[in-house]
Amino acid sequence: MDANLTTEMNHMPTPRTPSVRRSGRPQKKQGPISITDVDRSGIERHDAPAPIPAPHVFECQGTLDPPAVSTIVRRSLTTPHLWEVELRVDQGRLHSKASPELQRIAVSRQDLLARRATESAPSMPSGGGSFATRPRPTQLRERPKLRFGNIEYEPTTVFAPDGRKPYYDTRYPWRCLVWIETAMGWSGSGVLIGPRHVLTASHCVNWPSGWLKAHVLHSGAGDLDVASGTHAYASTHVPRGRISDSDSDEDYAVIVLDRPIGGQFGWYGVKTYDSAWDDATSKWWSVGYPQDVSFPGATPCFQTNFMLNELGADFGSARLIRSETFDNWPGQSGSPVFGFWPTGPYVVGVVSGEGPNYNYISGGSLLTSLVHQARTEHP
Repeated sequence: MDANLTTEMNHMPTPRTPSVRRSGRPQKKQGPISITDVDRSGIERHDAPAPIPAPHVFECQGTLDPPAVSTIVRRSLTTPHLWEVELRVDQGRLHSKASPELQRIAVSRQDLLARRATESAPSMPSGGGSFATRPRPTQLRERPKLRFGNIEYEPTTVFAPDGRKPYYDTRYPWRCLVWIETAMGWSGSGVLIGPRHVLTASHCVNWPSGWLKAHVLHSGAGDLDVASGTHAYASTHVPRGRISDSDSDEDYAVIVLDRPIGGQFGWYGVKTYDSAWDDATSKWWSVGYPQDVSFPGATPCFQTNFMLNELGADFGSARLIRSETFDNWPGQSGSPVFGFWPTGPYVVGVVSGEGPNYNYISGGSLLTSLVHQARTEHP
């Protein structure tokens, strides 16, 4: 086991008595399949709601009467397909209205265990484009190396050969990737997991207070959409820095958004990871925003063909999964690790940390129950 585990931070999982222990391995459940074998007609569909424009609210200071406002619209000089909107206010100053603070909802382990939710189904909008069996790749610039004196070396948590590839694809399900922004700046990655729900790592949320924005398929060309978080569900508020072993397998949170943008783009399902899949298949996928590919994370990346394996001391309701073939780097925290089943993509874990020998993913039945509770209480 690694002597160090980092979640863009550090923590070390040590053997412990889990809250729920299995007496043995269950009968093997069906694992993920090749994406080309997905029954596209079997993917759940929903009627996409009419788009709700994202409001950009400003506050004006310096005048008691309603201010006179003039607007100038012009094409961007640096990015031809973008438009610039300039607002001018007579006798006053404009500033952006502060984003609302997240309401934190702490959910006990006992409540999540009582739910016994094992999965939630993925869905894509009816008439919302095609299901893509592979994301469209883009050109990768030369990745920077680390330097110590005259010695250049590669990041230790990227296992050669690097399996991550840049992409940009507005088709389902690849467009469901989310770039997480908090008051501290770019925080990590996430994925749409419901009509107004985003799954990310708990340590990507600015506990105990602050705001959060979810940028759908963020790239150098902009975003497909942006929404603000209103509520954050988590069993454990995992801070940045060193993480205790009791928190390492619960490093996930579900963010409720102020607008149902998942209705426009679709969302992934979620499924409880089964230890019968340990080292049994490489049909796993992940998407995210690694910092070493482009800072500050303006390039979505995908990877596939890696193995997963649960820690033997963690066969409980919350599970820490490790991999020595999955590549991870800061910025990918919160990324979904998922597979394809006949009815579409299902997330089985959330990228949590990195170490010199393994990279780590948080999963288990507490994850699926947390998603189920957030979606039930805020549909």
